[in-house]
Amino acid sequence: MINLEAVGEASSYVGELAKLGLHPDTLREALGASNTERGLCSKKHSARIAPGIYAYNGLVTSLSKQLDNQGWERVDLAGVLPIMLNPEMRVALGVTSGNRLTGIRAGRQQPSSRYPKGELTRKLVGRNISPGQIEFLARSAFQVDEPEDELDGYNLWLMLVYFDQKKKEIRHEISLPERLSVKGYVKDWYVRIAPPDFYPVGDDAFEVEDDPNEGFGPPDVVSVEPL
Repeated sequence: MINLEAVGEASSYVGELAKLGLHPDTLREALGASNTERGLCSKKHSARIAPGIYAYNGLVTSLSKQLDNQGWERVDLAGVLPIMLNPEMRVALGVTSGNRLTGIRAGRQQPSSRYPKGELTRKLVGRNISPGQIEFLARSAFQVDEPEDELDGYNLWLMLVYFDQKKKEIRHEISLPERLSVKGYVKDWYVRIAPPDFYPVGDDAFEVEDDPNEGFGPPDVVSVEPL
């Protein structure tokens, strides 16, 4: 299920983010920090994927610092996967690399995660429920069992990020995964929330010969206990 009203419409974008306890300026500042951090990486002497790693770290660091001042909490699942938690909204937020469809409305086409996700992400996405189910459970008279771990009762949203080399822009969206494919990619979404415009970068931001998305994202391929 795709909430197309939240893809590319300014008023819907702000309103849908507010439901998650997020603000557009927070995300935009994090994207700027990501681009700045990428620029600190030596283009001549660094490892090929280092710019992507720098960019990921810059975004996560900025997002974590800002949200910490807005009532969110930060956890590192299995010691490697940074997740921001909003206890009031029961929202969990992670950051990952998306493909070229990230942030774009293209009919029934949907973006995909750039890399296959590990069992840790698969487990979390498997717990996600649609917004309609959330509203139903909120009105339900049934008692909820005591949580088994710190993310029980949370929906995992992903901030998909894509660095477009040709258009010189950073695209993003905040979206709720519905399921992972057999090969581990996130391709189906309950809801997609994308901005009306994207973050522009300078002409020299990305090296021509390299893919600026390479290396961006968390190393979440770790073993977890089965559900």
